[in-house]
Amino acid sequence: MMADKKKIRLLLLAVLAGMLGISGTAAYQTAFDGTVNRISVGNNTTFIEEEFPDPTPVPLEEDPEYQKKVWVSNTASGEDGHNVDCYVRIALGYSNSDIGKAVTLKNLDTENWVYKDDGYYYYKKLLREGESTTPLFTGVSIDSSRVEQSFLDTISEFEIQVYEESVQAEGAEDYEGAWRHWQASESR
Repeated sequence: MMADKKKIRLLLLAVLAGMLGISGTAAYQTAFDGTVNRISVGNNTTFIEEEFPDPTPVPLEEDPEYQKKVWVSNTASGEDGHNVDCYVRIALGYSNSDIGKAVTLKNLDTENWVYKDDGYYYYKKLLREGESTTPLFTGVSIDSSRVEQSFLDTISEFEIQVYEESVQAEGAEDYEGAWRHWQASESR
């Protein structure tokens, strides 16, 4: 019986020593160091750029034609290196839809831009920081014969409204994939 008590004491002593060793080891394994990660957020900042004669030309009496270039630039609003690569699209609106039906865009760039059924012109190339798209068009003409007589006097007040959107390019293989991904995220 004495031998059994010695065995039990030895066993308890071994368990206690093991527990002390483990707790010391556990304390060692939970030690850590801290560091500060400096992260800056990229911006998706694009701007509509226009070149239009100043002062605005007075329309001709018949079939007025104007020079006007419209493009998009991906320029940082602050420090360089903080704009992300993106894809852009442009939609055009008209202050008077009846006159708008008679508008022809001069030198429309169909090589770099593609018009889709959703009413947008999509720039097919990736737009990197500091870069600009090619001009979507370089002029506008209005076919007076296609404008109703009652609207001819308002051609001088007619405006073309340019709306532009951009989407981050990361993770997309091309402009179509980038916009599909954006549309899918919007519908969630």
